[in-house]
Amino acid sequence: MRAYIHATVIDATGAPPLPDRTVLVEDGVITAVAPSARTPVPEGAETVDLTGRYLIPGLTDAHTHSNGAERIVPALYVLMGVTAVREMWGLDETRRLRDRIEAGELLGPRWSIAGNLIDGAPSLWGDLPGPHPPTIVSDAKEARRAVNESKDEGADFVKVYSRIDAESHRALLDEARRLDIPVAGHRSDRVPFTEQIESGQRSFEHVHGLWPATSRDAEALEAAMARIRTEPDTHYSSWFQQVNAVEWEAANTYGPVESASVFERLVANDVAYCPTLVMHQYLDLPERLRLTDPRLRYLPPETAQLWAYVMNEVYLKRRGADESAKRRVLFEMRRAAVAAMDAAGVRLLAGTDPQTPGVLPGFGLHQELELMVGAGLTPLRALQTATVEPARFLGRESWSGTVEPGKGRRPADPGRGPAGGHRQHHPDPCRGDARAPHRPRGAGGPAGRGRAGRRRRQGLTCAAAREPVRSGRPGPARPRPRGRRGRAGPPAVQPTSLSSGRPRRGR
Repeated sequence: MRAYIHATVIDATGAPPLPDRTVLVEDGVITAVAPSARTPVPEGAETVDLTGRYLIPGLTDAHTHSNGAERIVPALYVLMGVTAVREMWGLDETRRLRDRIEAGELLGPRWSIAGNLIDGAPSLWGDLPGPHPPTIVSDAKEARRAVNESKDEGADFVKVYSRIDAESHRALLDEARRLDIPVAGHRSDRVPFTEQIESGQRSFEHVHGLWPATSRDAEALEAAMARIRTEPDTHYSSWFQQVNAVEWEAANTYGPVESASVFERLVANDVAYCPTLVMHQYLDLPERLRLTDPRLRYLPPETAQLWAYVMNEVYLKRRGADESAKRRVLFEMRRAAVAAMDAAGVRLLAGTDPQTPGVLPGFGLHQELELMVGAGLTPLRALQTATVEPARFLGRESWSGTVEPGKGRRPADPGRGPAGGHRQHHPDPCRGDARAPHRPRGAGGPAGRGRAGRRRRQGLTCAAAREPVRSGRPGPARPRPRGRRGRAGPPAVQPTSLSSGRPRRGR
């Protein structure tokens, strides 16, 4: 047994901070969360004194792409408090890592993994050195076959991409329903977004797919999305430029009535949205990218060179001063849209999209939460997008997502939730029994070994914050009601950095 004593617990249920608590954990399960003064430490328990520190649930990154570097990426997530990830492009290397983690051979997060990326023709990845050739579908028959392939390879869910046509998209969703496998991913350029919301897709990724349907000129702009054609040898970059033009026009004709209708549909169909603001930050504001970022020492040495290539050849190609100015404005509009979705009761999932230049595994999720707070979410709501909300979305809320008695260790076989997770019968890799044979390059100090490392393996994160995490408004923090419409107002206090616990001005 372990006893975490004198902690301030942010349990992510919506309750206010619980000061001076003792949390008892036995065999990976939380058995008590109670005032330290009234909770004796059982004899023989390992004691961890968290005086002046916070204890929160383990975090979930709901949009990841891993490079298969077993010596670096899995442990780096856990060292940063990320105990679960949703991998959006299933690769053999990642599945092998998951198997080793679940067998207790490696330290790493719980992994929910998509099948191979499914795109239309020509694929946006057709001219880029992607991690694996995507599955290309051009009709209903090929779409159904692709879903069966994802199911057969053991995918937790189907990942759909931007260029799939309407016939294939409908067939894909229909086949996924028949096989009882969830679908998540990008919106299709070729299908109206409101139709996709009601199609059965469980989540949508990135803010750029949202704009056309929220415009006063929604019909015309959805038609403009459908007319996008990519250029040979520059499929991704030419698509990116055309999407940028459409989303700029759509964002500047944003309609309160139209957006409220879209948000109501998302809520009514229980569809989640993963905005990946940290990804948009670097693509909209590339001046924030630092190729000398000291955190790069944790990643392979060629990472900075790869970032520079992708940024210059894909995202900044032919971008002039006028376009750069528009992107700066558009990023602020993205943040306002995220706040509006939260105020309307849309389920938000914190995700980062690592492999995007500037986004590092683990570190990126802390940036994402800060950006959400800067957008207008309270620190509590931002924390919930990485804890209780993904737990509900993944069908894990009975055993994860909050700091409460009974949470911490998954059942022997809880079954597949709404976004995957049917491979749930192995030992828990974050419980504390696993030991990592390697640490990420440069990952010394207490975060990588000893008590701090073990705390993270139990799915609890202990933050060295000395200031209280404010709720963003006076009085006890409460869960956000579903279905409430309207924009979120500014926070009542200065936004708080969830990575440091100290007041921080939103960027």
